[in-house]
Amino acid sequence: MSISVVTTAADDPYDWHFRRIKDFGFKSRMLDRLRGQLPNSYMRDLNRSFVDDAIIPTFSRAVESRRPTIDLVRTKLIGVRIGYERLILPQKCDGKPAWCVSFIEGRYFIPPLQETKVDMTDEGIIQLLIEGQTAKEIAEFLNLSPRTIEHRIDKMKLRLDAKNLVHLVAKLVATQLDRRQSGEHV
Repeated sequence: MSISVVTTAADDPYDWHFRRIKDFGFKSRMLDRLRGQLPNSYMRDLNRSFVDDAIIPTFSRAVESRRPTIDLVRTKLIGVRIGYERLILPQKCDGKPAWCVSFIEGRYFIPPLQETKVDMTDEGIIQLLIEGQTAKEIAEFLNLSPRTIEHRIDKMKLRLDAKNLVHLVAKLVATQLDRRQSGEHV
């Protein structure tokens, strides 16, 4: 869980100040890159599209209502698709809250993927890999030799720069999610 405080005393949300109190408990290279994009700073100094999409609207609602707000955020920052649950607790007071505490529980951080072209056979292999089938089972299902399936899987690993089969499947799932979110149909 990550904890941060946003000072909301200023009238202009871009003059609000973001300060990280506690980072996520898990470690990740991707998380380190994202952390670099969100230093302790004023909103105007942070990634503008991220601030406009994921921070200001919800924090403004919490400040105006002076009530806790819970939301699920799905956005992008430096090409990384991010999903997290967030609880915002504004300062309890009679007037406008001067600060809000934000508790964030990360759900996913999916890195940008290189576009890969696949044919119908590869699409079938991808679907069956996602379903957990082995190369031998895929070969039987698609009426191909197990060696052909293994060869195609190896070529996909090279194209997607995957270290192993598990890494390949994770990247393929992310690719499928990206296609569905962008409106492309497989």
